[in-house]
Amino acid sequence: MRRLFNSNLIVALVGSGVLAGLIGWALFIDIEEVVVEAPPAEQPASVSRRVDILGHRGGYQRWRLIAEQVDSQTGQQVFEQGAHGYFYGEPATQRQGEPDPFFDSSEQMTWRANQARYNATADELYLEEEVQVESDDGSLLLTNALKVTPEERIEVPGEFTLKGQEMLLHGRSGSFNFQFALLSAQQGKLIVLPPGRGLNPARDGASMPEAHSPAATQIAMADSASTPQWLASAAADPDSTTITADQITYDRTNQVAQGEGNLRIQESGLEIRAPQGTYLRQQAQSILSGGVVLRELASDGNRDPLLADLTLAQASPDPESGQDQEVTIIADRLTYDRNTQIAQGEGNLEIQQGETIIQSAQGTYRRRESQSILTGGVTLREPGRVLTSVRLEGNHRDKIFFFEEDVLYRQMAASTPAPEGGSLTDELRQAETEVRAARLVYNSRTGTSEFSDAVEFIQRGRKARAMRATITPERVELSGDVLIEQIEGDWLAQRLANPETQADVDQPTVIYADRVEIDQASSDARFFGNVVIVQANRAIEGDRADYFDQEQIFKITAERDPVVLCDRGEMNPIQRGSTETLPGRDALDQMCRGANRLSGKLVTLNMDRDEYTVEGDETQQGMFQFRITDSL
Repeated sequence: MRRLFNSNLIVALVGSGVLAGLIGWALFIDIEEVVVEAPPAEQPASVSRRVDILGHRGGYQRWRLIAEQVDSQTGQQVFEQGAHGYFYGEPATQRQGEPDPFFDSSEQMTWRANQARYNATADELYLEEEVQVESDDGSLLLTNALKVTPEERIEVPGEFTLKGQEMLLHGRSGSFNFQFALLSAQQGKLIVLPPGRGLNPARDGASMPEAHSPAATQIAMADSASTPQWLASAAADPDSTTITADQITYDRTNQVAQGEGNLRIQESGLEIRAPQGTYLRQQAQSILSGGVVLRELASDGNRDPLLADLTLAQASPDPESGQDQEVTIIADRLTYDRNTQIAQGEGNLEIQQGETIIQSAQGTYRRRESQSILTGGVTLREPGRVLTSVRLEGNHRDKIFFFEEDVLYRQMAASTPAPEGGSLTDELRQAETEVRAARLVYNSRTGTSEFSDAVEFIQRGRKARAMRATITPERVELSGDVLIEQIEGDWLAQRLANPETQADVDQPTVIYADRVEIDQASSDARFFGNVVIVQANRAIEGDRADYFDQEQIFKITAERDPVVLCDRGEMNPIQRGSTETLPGRDALDQMCRGANRLSGKLVTLNMDRDEYTVEGDETQQGMFQFRITDSL
């Protein structure tokens, strides 16, 4: 018993000693553990540890978050120390040597933010304060707030700027997918730089903003003072194109930008406005609809003066002629190619330039050459005149317009009536003038109209036909088988006081000539070559006739043969209209058959005193002067 007791005692003592030794040894060992401090009631629990979270969307790894500290706030984890991570997209479809403008390296993009929050319940990731997303190709997104949703979309609720290769996108808010292939910006601005002219910080005199630096938050604002230098440099590039709209969407797959609401496209010397439109990046082409306005600025320096249409007569440069008048184009639908600088408009097309307005169904405007080609029925309006045709070619630098097919020129009647007792031409000036022709070259700057092929000039009291006609502010010139005809019976007859004589000349008076010039200031007229004047019962032939409007006198002269005057008198009239279809010489022969003949070097017809004067020279005897009476 004593042995057993002693043995058990020894074992107990030994076991107690080992246990005590183990306890003492444990007191000196530091075990690593996570310590959760009891926070004050108003603060959340804080856990200090390194966090690495992966987010999956649709079976794909889409984002990653790495941080040094997490705070727990009402079901959310808040990361405020060194929050950074990645977005994962998909490889871009490779196009032959043409990189994507935004995030071409979209398989992995780096993000940084001053604060990140992850809501496990809603499965949403929030990045806040100086958020920056960048990729190896140099693309950079700057904003102050970013949200990743379960719908595989990255939303930017605040202002942002996205810099890419040769493109910049800015908006008050926006959204992207993880491939950064579908971008949307509210109150957006898209800046497109020329190929090979992508942003170069060294060239632009500024460095790219570093993460967590104040420059990282300098996003594009309306005030240029808050715009980063590299962004301001892009917008100021004379070869860049700026597109703004209430909403801009860019499709990277198709390389197409769409603008909705108050769309405006601007580049050097050009502005286009429309409710909506599409920009095709590969073709550098804009397609706009819903009422488009293209406004070309007068200071545009991109026009090449050597490319002006040389088939149209060039006007002499005149610094005071408004040579740099702006061109504005309005259409239901308009396509603009930036490479060729050609605009094509359809539907209610209108071109405005100073006081000149041109309307047509469709047409093309070439900016480099300042030329337009309009078809489908064209109308040009200016104060006091309207011109129409089937087709028009315009040189807008010199404001010279070439009309073709069914040309109609209408000069409006003067707003103030002619004074009583005024000259015949004064009265005619108050009437509307109409000119029809197959072709017309109209110089708006000089007010010159050149008509050709089957020209017909119509005015109250007279009409004229010719092969060609030129109307300038100084004179009217008709040439090529000219025929001028009285069409109301009051052109010459109203100037004669004798009622019987008025009845005499009631039949239209016709004047034939090779060429006619009418002075616009004095209203005097000159008739040249094979001049024949035919009235109801008399006719005169000569080489030249001069009409003096103030004195109301015709003077008919001849260079070789004498002037011939035939008068049939009241007792031997010719049938009305029998000479209307005859050329000048045949009409004269018809009138002279059986008529009294007078000849001389000069015949004067005094319209005011109703008398003829026939003068001879040394080869002809006498001078004849007589009243127009029944005895003739």
